[in-house]
Amino acid sequence: MARRGLTAARGLPRTEGGPPVWIGGQSDAALRRALRFGDAWHGSGVDAESLTGVRARLAALGDEVGRDPGELALTAGLFLVPPGFAPSVKVPGRPLGGEDATAESVRDELGRLSDAGLVSASLWLPVATEALQDALAWVAGELVSHFSTA
Repeated sequence: MARRGLTAARGLPRTEGGPPVWIGGQSDAALRRALRFGDAWHGSGVDAESLTGVRARLAALGDEVGRDPGELALTAGLFLVPPGFAPSVKVPGRPLGGEDATAESVRDELGRLSDAGLVSASLWLPVATEALQDALAWVAGELVSHFSTA
């Protein structure tokens, strides 16, 4: 049945006015899916160099799929352990800003990601529950206030 719905909607599993569809993965098949069906490609733990590589691959696959990859937003989930906090679990991959992150190193990396085309980031703060409020306050004070245009 789902396949019938996709065909009726010209292959797009999204509804006009509905929530954006973010599709992740870095294989060519996943990138093709993002181009065919998504409003955004959603990566995990990417850095500016790998994001630039994804953009290049999307550009190459865009002609094949018949969609301008510039229409696809680039988003990512990023792992952040703010300075002065300890991770409560093992962080998969390199944390945003590096192992010994500073406010400056995190802002610098976010700037490079933005320059590489990232338009939205969700931050995963792998800190203890009792430290989460303070970690979020750090994010608000050191990151959101820096990047806010309002």
